[in-house]
Amino acid sequence: MPDAEEVARYPLSAQLTMCCNNERDGFDMSKFIAPMALRIRGAVDSSALRSALDDVVSRHESLRTVLACGCEDDGTAYQSVLPPAPVPFTEHVLVPGPGETREDIAEELLVKLHAQTMPRTLTPLLRAELHRFDDRDAVLTILSSHLAVDAWSAGLLRRDLAACYRAHARGEAAELPPARQYGEYAAQQQAGLAGDKAREARDLWSARLAGGQVFAPAADQVGGAAPGAGAYGNAGFDLDPQVMDAVRAMARSVRSTPWHVLVAAGALLAARVTGVPDAALMTQTAARDDREFHDTVGFFADVLPLRVDLSGCVTYRDVLLRARGTCLDASRNPLPNRVLELDNPEFMRPRAQPENMLFLFNYARPAVADEDIQFAEHVEHVTMRQDVPLDRGGFCIWGMWDLPSGGLRGLFEYSPDRLKDSTAERWTADFAALVSHIATHPDRPWADGV
Repeated sequence: MPDAEEVARYPLSAQLTMCCNNERDGFDMSKFIAPMALRIRGAVDSSALRSALDDVVSRHESLRTVLACGCEDDGTAYQSVLPPAPVPFTEHVLVPGPGETREDIAEELLVKLHAQTMPRTLTPLLRAELHRFDDRDAVLTILSSHLAVDAWSAGLLRRDLAACYRAHARGEAAELPPARQYGEYAAQQQAGLAGDKAREARDLWSARLAGGQVFAPAADQVGGAAPGAGAYGNAGFDLDPQVMDAVRAMARSVRSTPWHVLVAAGALLAARVTGVPDAALMTQTAARDDREFHDTVGFFADVLPLRVDLSGCVTYRDVLLRARGTCLDASRNPLPNRVLELDNPEFMRPRAQPENMLFLFNYARPAVADEDIQFAEHVEHVTMRQDVPLDRGGFCIWGMWDLPSGGLRGLFEYSPDRLKDSTAERWTADFAALVSHIATHPDRPWADGV
């Protein structure tokens, strides 16, 4: 254990405070993990890779930070940054069995990674394994704690690892932009929440959320297995490149983005499901409002309610413009979700009712381009098969991401103990149709389709 003077102490961010509260409520934070797997074609220098992993831990304090959640010591909650330590790193040889392909094995490694745990008290909050098929084909699996790495940070982690690996392989210094530390962000966030700007934002949010409710759709069935227990079902959908070209063109024509189109379709779907014209979508956000922290690895991710009021909207174009305004207003007045929940308990109440399902709406956009993670002849992400069932902890996850073809892939994950497959398939089909209507028939009345 390091001496006290070697430990830097910072306050918790609002996001980490939320995690600690969840832990006190019984959630096992060791399951809060960020797994990733990379398929590597070409020779891999194990020594350079090991050194690069250690460099990343030295560069980013969040990977060697432990949390005191208020139930230890004197009851004070804080985060402590420990000195760098070597990353646990092992190597394995892979031999496909009868009927197995290398692709099958790579995907199975990622599936197994999702089932692992990482105690928040053991640093570094990073471990890696190199699985070799042969000298020029391997899979690198990396497990980190979600307390230290969000989706944006995962891209930074891959970029920095690649840069440090190339530097060690060439005997050079790595060229990377300076990175501020997550503890600085937490301290800055906490100080900002006590300022006038935050008080004004809280008043604005309270006015915007008053009388509304979060979108937490009712389950088809209540009872049986506990919500979120066991494997999930999923319903996938695809928007082809032609539809997405229309989405992008429509967005540009009204100074919007594809995200605004997706939010508009989500608001219409929520209205169709609940009959409420302003049910707010809980959306994931990177929460990096200060560009000085764009190269910082840490748990910045948060959720944000987007309440798109459809009253007064006649056409799909009207809904898109209303969604655009809602999104811009939210981005100009950022607040942690924990603050919003404390300030607006009635708005969040549907999420606490056992007959309702927690719903999270997400459009994943990579922070780092694939070309920035190359450190061998070719490095690519191992992707999960859509038919692999995972436990999502009780949330309905509505995820969307862009495809290299220019299209969009969507995957709705849900507990089959709470939602019928036919319901999930109807929702995804309706959503895909709504996106297409907004993009290709913007001046038709939206109510005709509800």
